[in-house]
Amino acid sequence: MPEPFKGGGTTHFNFTLGQNHGGFNSDDTQTYNLGRVRVSVAATLPNALDNLPPLVREALEAPAGKRTSEQSARLFAHWRESNPSFATETGEIEKLYAQVPQPTWALVAAATRHERETRLFERGEQTHPKHVVKPHVPAFLHPLPPGDPESRLTFAKWLVDPKSPTAARRKVNSIWQAYFGIGLLETSEDFGHQAARPSHPELLDWLAVEFMESGWDMKHIHRLITQSATYRQASPASPALREMDPKNRLLARGARIRVPAETVRDIQLATSGLLDGKMGGRSVFPPAPGYLFQKPVSYGPKTWDVESDSNRYRRALYTFRFRSEPYPMLVAFDAPAGAVSCVRRNVSTTPMQALVTLNEQVSMEAALGLAHLVLTDSGTLEERLSRAFVRCTSRVPDAEEIAALKSVYETSLNTDPTEARLLLEHHKPVTIDLSAHPLPEIAAATAVARVLLNLDETITKN
Repeated sequence: MPEPFKGGGTTHFNFTLGQNHGGFNSDDTQTYNLGRVRVSVAATLPNALDNLPPLVREALEAPAGKRTSEQSARLFAHWRESNPSFATETGEIEKLYAQVPQPTWALVAAATRHERETRLFERGEQTHPKHVVKPHVPAFLHPLPPGDPESRLTFAKWLVDPKSPTAARRKVNSIWQAYFGIGLLETSEDFGHQAARPSHPELLDWLAVEFMESGWDMKHIHRLITQSATYRQASPASPALREMDPKNRLLARGARIRVPAETVRDIQLATSGLLDGKMGGRSVFPPAPGYLFQKPVSYGPKTWDVESDSNRYRRALYTFRFRSEPYPMLVAFDAPAGAVSCVRRNVSTTPMQALVTLNEQVSMEAALGLAHLVLTDSGTLEERLSRAFVRCTSRVPDAEEIAALKSVYETSLNTDPTEARLLLEHHKPVTIDLSAHPLPEIAAATAVARVLLNLDETITKN
């Protein structure tokens, strides 16, 4: 109880213990399992020292002449903070403390003075330890450096030793995969006996050796790949070549791959001018269907307070993710679950993805943001539409494409004003002001923007 109950004479107490245990069809946010119940009965009020913080109580119980300067300062601070007559001054002090820059904390690992003894348990039973075991590497591989301690640091050095090319092969293969959509070794998560054979084993070995000899210089490998004639090839290919080599394992053409899910969202925000490029900070909660975080869709109710400022337009990297309820837009574009590490993403092409980029809440707000750029741009309608096309695809449109976009714009000018008003009411971006533009023009420019943001070319790397 917050306050002691005072009784007189003969007093009877009835205690009713309630325990809410989360589970199926229950509330996961109320898992109040009773661990220890205590009832205290006393003839007098509890000692006033019991309510003091432990460090303050320790300082108060110390003899006045033997208190350290730190204990005296702690006592004075507690007295000042708990004294009502100093409430105003205390509030001012707290405001000043809040302005003090906070340091950046980082965890560091330090070696222990004494090596911990590890034993093999008989049949995994902790109560039956057997002989002592030591850390080591598989016997069929080269041994750890003689004389070095059997520690994680030694193991890390062993991994990047020239006698261990697997680490370098694995890294250059993942870099190649990022540029071409598929690694030289397709099963980038498995380099063992059950893995697929590399399409170009000599190239993989050469890149690994080059990586090690360059001092593990990542920038050198990136520059080496992107400046190669192989990477700089054009993506288009004849039907016969695509039929012969659908995955481009022969590297006869440039890569053409859809960007990852997070980049799809970032492209929408960047091309529309809504992207908040702030780095670091907390996770954010962009718009999402509320029912996804409630029962029965979710195992238990979850809190998802949608951002009402520019935080809703931060990079997808900062989007908060529940392991059991990932962000739906990212799931539609094959983002992996956060429960396990993912080395290679499966890439799919589904009608749902087109519906997401066309109708999802942030996609609609991005379309309105791009429409705002079109309406505030200078020049003729054709010139403004051309620049919007370049923002989305990074190339200049031809005359036929401009004519198609102009047709969409002019047709949408006749949109019912009520529909245009509903468009603004439900999808207006929170960081821009569209009040200066007529509703028909907003609707027309938004229709064009939705077409541009929904182009396959907008979210595909050619």
